[in-house]
Amino acid sequence: MTGRIVVTINSTGRQAASFIRVASAVGWHVRAQVRSKDGLVAEELAALPNVTLFEGPLEQTGLIEDLFQGAELAFINTTHWGDEVCVGRAIADVAKRSRIKHFIYSSMPDHSIYSSDWKALPLWANKFTIENYVRQIGLPATFIYCGIYNNNFTSLPYPLFRMELQPDRKSFVWKAPFSPDEPLPWLDAEHDVGPAILQIFKQGVRRWGGHRLQLGKRGTAKRIIHISHIAQPTPYATP
Repeated sequence: MTGRIVVTINSTGRQAASFIRVASAVGWHVRAQVRSKDGLVAEELAALPNVTLFEGPLEQTGLIEDLFQGAELAFINTTHWGDEVCVGRAIADVAKRSRIKHFIYSSMPDHSIYSSDWKALPLWANKFTIENYVRQIGLPATFIYCGIYNNNFTSLPYPLFRMELQPDRKSFVWKAPFSPDEPLPWLDAEHDVGPAILQIFKQGVRRWGGHRLQLGKRGTAKRIIHISHIAQPTPYATP
C-alpha cells in the first residue's frame, strides 16, 4: 500500500487534516487542496512529508483537474463555502474521468425524505444530494457519516456545544438541547477520522463499496460528562 496517491479537499478541516497526518505517516502521497496556505494547520500540513498543497478555492478554473492528476484515491468532505452541490458534482465528475479507484465521501442524511413533517437541515441536505450524484454516476465509493465532534466544545454561543464559564472561573455549565439520556454518536474528529479512513481504503471498495459507515461511538450526555470527569477530575452534577 505504500506510496499510494490520494486527494483531499478543504484540507485544514478536522476530518481531512486527521487523515492527511495518518496518510503521510504511512508513506502515502497526498494532494491536498486548501483555501489558503496561511494558518497553523496549513503550515503543519505543508511541513509533512509526501504532502503537496494546492492553494485556492475549488471554483478556481483547472484546480480540481490539477488536484486529481495521477491520483487513485480520494477522501472528499465538501463544505458550505460557495455552491456546495455544484462543487461536489464537479469533483465527482473529475474523479470519474480520472478513474479514481476508491472515492470516500463524508456525507449526511436528508431528514425530509423520511417524513413530510421533517425539514432538511441546510448544511446536511447538500451532502445527501452529492452522495446521490456520486452513486448515480457509478463512482466506486464509500460514504461515511460522522458523529458529533466532541472537539467542538467551546465557550462560543453554539447551542449544542456551549459551556458557560461560571463566576468561580473553575467550573462550566453545559445545557445540551436534547435529552441527557438519549444515546447519540460522538467522534474525536481530530484523532479518529484519519485511522478510520485509512483502514477503509486498505480494506478496499470490494468490501465497502456503496456502504454507509457511521463513525462515532454512542453515548448519552451524562456519559460524556462522566468521561470528561475521568480525563480532568473536577466535581460535576447531571440532571
